[in-house]
Amino acid sequence: MEKLVVIGGVAAGLSAASAAKRLKKGDLSTVVFEKSGYISYGACSEPYFVSGLVPQPEDLIEITPEEFEQKRSIPIRRMHEVVEIDYKNGYVTVDDLVNHRSFKEQFDYIMIATGATGKTLGVAGEKLMGVHTLRTVEDAISIRHSARNAEDIVICGGGYIGLEMAEAFVSLGKHVTILKKTSQMLLNFDSEMSALVEEEVRSKGVTITTGVDILSFEGHGRVEKVVASKGEVKAEAVLIAKGALPNVDLAQQIGVKIGVTGAIAVNKHQKTNVERVYAGGDCAEAYHIVRGKPAYIPLGTTANKAGRVAGENIGGLNTEFPGIVGTAVSKIFDLEVARTGLSLKEATGDGFDAYATTIRHRSRSKHYPGGYPITVHLITERDTRRLLGAQMIGREGVAHRIDVMAAALHGGMTAEDVYHLDLGYAPPFAPAWDPILIAANKARKA
Repeated sequence: MEKLVVIGGVAAGLSAASAAKRLKKGDLSTVVFEKSGYISYGACSEPYFVSGLVPQPEDLIEITPEEFEQKRSIPIRRMHEVVEIDYKNGYVTVDDLVNHRSFKEQFDYIMIATGATGKTLGVAGEKLMGVHTLRTVEDAISIRHSARNAEDIVICGGGYIGLEMAEAFVSLGKHVTILKKTSQMLLNFDSEMSALVEEEVRSKGVTITTGVDILSFEGHGRVEKVVASKGEVKAEAVLIAKGALPNVDLAQQIGVKIGVTGAIAVNKHQKTNVERVYAGGDCAEAYHIVRGKPAYIPLGTTANKAGRVAGENIGGLNTEFPGIVGTAVSKIFDLEVARTGLSLKEATGDGFDAYATTIRHRSRSKHYPGGYPITVHLITERDTRRLLGAQMIGREGVAHRIDVMAAALHGGMTAEDVYHLDLGYAPPFAPAWDPILIAANKARKA
């Protein structure tokens, strides 16, 4: 019987284990090692746990270890960290973090799903109590505890996590300050769209200071202030929200190729360059359909798909993961904020002759009560009029509309194609001329 060792027990790892076991059944022995105390958790829901909307950490779990073992016959080893891979002799070395012992586990296949770590700043004081990054459930529990005992909270960074966490802290009645090195929040949006989000965040009482270098965190055992290039800021809790750093150390031990993004390079079968070693999730790259090259955009949707593809190929199928277009949506206070494809800056940086068009239109028919303006920002290739990206911001109706644009990107559609789409219309949901159609019409004429 062959043996699959899965390193990492969240989205990609568990999806791979499940798919491989389902296909090979009794011909494959599978074990999952997860160094934290939780598996199968929804990391994107962690800000809502911190705010209290999700009451208990267990509510973040999709499937428990017991259910996984009973229903899928795959043992889960939590608090077990794989610290070494001996590829030549076919075994991994595992540290049992509870019983403080090490042992070896044989393998025929490996699925590397080691995820990512929150980036830090590399400044003094990062080890003080009350200074956090957010990735694991344990991180979220620690942040929730710190937030409840703090009045002044500083967030270093202005991406999705930083802004979602700002909302969580404000909902708890905290005074929140965001310190950002660049002049713009949400760097993967174009500046005029990011400005709409920044205006919303400021309106909720959050202090935002841009162009700031963090010099150190100071305090006596627990953080008390942030020392920055523009002065000191009182802080009884700090969240460093600078993005994700893929965990690739184990992969590098055995010569797995690391891509230009710094994450593990894989092909469309989720294979690495090392035979019988697969990878996926937040530690690995994914092929970007619009850019035509690998990208690093760590999201749970990608991790689940990549894991399943890896598992199906370990199980004997010939499955490909065609790639991503970089779709993301976030709730930031009262706004739905979404994007897919490329920003204008990204498109021009990739060599596209691109232009941007922006419109503002109602989310519902003017004949129906309610409704709010939606701002739609399209990025289009000049010669072909092919759609390269879309960004949307509004108080309702954004999340489902960005999916239309994502589908258009997957299909390689032009602004003309999108303009002629037969979209659903009813006054409670959309005007007869949907914001998408209005935006596409402007883009095709520009």
